This record gives sequence, C-alpha cells and structure tokens, in this order.
Amino acid sequence: MLILLGFKGKSPRYFIDKPVDSATILDFMEMKDFQPAISLIQNAKNVLIVSHKRPDGDTLGASVAVQLALAQLGKKSVLACVDEIPSRLSFIPKTESFVKEFNLEAFDLIIINDAGAHHMTGFHEKYPDFLSKRIPIINIDHHLSNDGFGTINLIDTNASCASMIVWKLIKMLPVQITKEMALALLAGIYNDTGGFMHANTTQESFEISAELCKTGVKVTDVVRPLFKRSTLPQLRLWGFVLENMHINDNKVLSSVVSKADLYEMGAHSSDTGGIIDLMNNVAGVKFSMLLAEDDGLVKGSMRTQRDDINLDEIAGQFGGGGHRKAAGFRINGRLEKQVVWKVVQE
Repeated sequence: MLILLGFKGKSPRYFIDKPVDSATILDFMEMKDFQPAISLIQNAKNVLIVSHKRPDGDTLGASVAVQLALAQLGKKSVLACVDEIPSRLSFIPKTESFVKEFNLEAFDLIIINDAGAHHMTGFHEKYPDFLSKRIPIINIDHHLSNDGFGTINLIDTNASCASMIVWKLIKMLPVQITKEMALALLAGIYNDTGGFMHANTTQESFEISAELCKTGVKVTDVVRPLFKRSTLPQLRLWGFVLENMHINDNKVLSSVVSKADLYEMGAHSSDTGGIIDLMNNVAGVKFSMLLAEDDGLVKGSMRTQRDDINLDEIAGQFGGGGHRKAAGFRINGRLEKQVVWKVVQE
C-alpha cells in the first residue's frame, strides 16, 4: 500500500507502510501518486544523475540503472560523484563514466540516489545553487535520516536499498530492464543487505533480485568482486582492525584506523569497507563502531544487532545518519590517541 504524506511547506514524501509481494509491487507501480516523478523524467531532456560521496554499491548501482533507463527514453544524462569510484566496484557498468565537475546550467532535472541527507552528495559545496530546486530534484532514498531535500522525494524507509526503489521506478517507465541494468541493481541490493545477511533483508529483496536474475545476470557476478576478491593490504588492514578492537564499560566495541596506519600497510580508507559487519558479530556488545581517518576527515561506521539501539539517532549527533541498526557519520578532524589507566580494586 502506498501512502502519500503531504507536509505544509515541504516537498511530498512517499512511503510504503509495509513489505509487499510481487503482485502488490505491480499495483504500487501503477498508482497515480507516483506520477510527479514520472512526469519530471518524461519532460526532461538533460538529466544529472548523482551518487553520494564515498560511493558504495547501492548509490552507484541505482544511478547507473537510472542512466541506462533514460538512454532507452532518448534522454541525455551525466553520472556524477564528488569522490573516486572504488576499484572493487568497477564491475558495475558505466562506473568509468562518472564525473566530478559539470555545468549545472546544462541540466533540467537532477536525480539523486541513496543520499541519506542533503549534504551527502558534497556538490552543494562546489555549486551553491545545487540544492536550490531551481532545477527540479528527484530524491530517491531509503534512509530514516533523509531530510526531504528534493522537489519530489521518493523515500521508502522499509526498502533494503535505493536500488529497489529505482527498480520500481524503472518498471513504471516504457523501458526494458537489460542485463546491464540488472547487474547494477543487483549490486545495490547485495551491497546494502550484506549479501542478504543484514536485518534489512526482506522478502521483497529476494523477489526483486529473482526478477533481475531473469535477465541472465548471476549472483556470482556480484559476489566475486564485492566479497571474494581482496588485496593483501586490505587483509592486513582487516587483521589490524580486529586485533585492536576494544570493549568499553558501556559494552561498545570499537576499533580505530589512523592515516598513518593506512600508509604503513599500503591500504586505502576504502579498504575498511565490510570490516564493520564482521565486528558486529561479537556477542554481548550494544553496538560496534569503527573510526577511520581520511584526508582531514574522520569517518565513523556503526552496526548493531539489538532492537533497542537506534544508531540513526547516535550518528545524528555527529551530523550523520542512516538506519536503526546501521549508520555512520563524517566529521572534520583527526584521530588522537589517548591512554587512560584506572585502579580496579581486587
């Protein structure tokens, strides 16, 4: 069931109030309340498709799928991301086409995928008019932290990932889902569900993935590059992170990676991707947190298995956000080691 919520002075937000099966998905895609986004796409000629900074498989897969769909509609489009695309995600089609700079005036529509808040693209810092809505914005996302910055906000907080929402959007357009498109979307689903192992994995996640596999794409096409290929520096980094884990008195598990640590192991900050999920397997902790230094920034990644912990709220205190059980933040600064000793009475 689709519910359209209108807020005075704010753009509309679309939510699905419960998980749906394949038949209901088809009914949902025919509902008129989704039409504003479709109309913007149909009337557009030149579209800017944006992924969030420090891109992952979901933001890239969603963006690439949108571009491939627009190409079938005869629309011109440009893929943009403020950061480099990690080499481990280069198996996703079109990733070599992403640009860091563009002429904003050349576009009549902006589609932003998987950005949990307005600042997550980073382009508002380069282009002050980027989020002014002078150019209409379709905001496609699944994060609780999303602040509804689009002209049209397609936000489904029950969706496992943005790629699932994009799949629904594409199914409403007069286009065919190709094998390339399916690979991009499957990469997004597999990435954000942690290989269908995270708590956000739903029946719908499997159903849409099964539909995508009908194009000829295989799950192994995603599994191998995402989870079965590691460099020696990456494995050394993971060992370092695990060896230096610490549980404090509040039962919070944490580990830290400094810029010097990365340099010493010949690793990159992107090599930390996935390690927080392994840390989250430690029994008896409230939540796990990994802090990593990267070019004047400190990135925090958090995971929990507990239902009574809301990591989205915790990350929000540092300007970040995400989901109840998976969230993160980025703040300007650096890591500084402090050693604290205390006397414990025997």
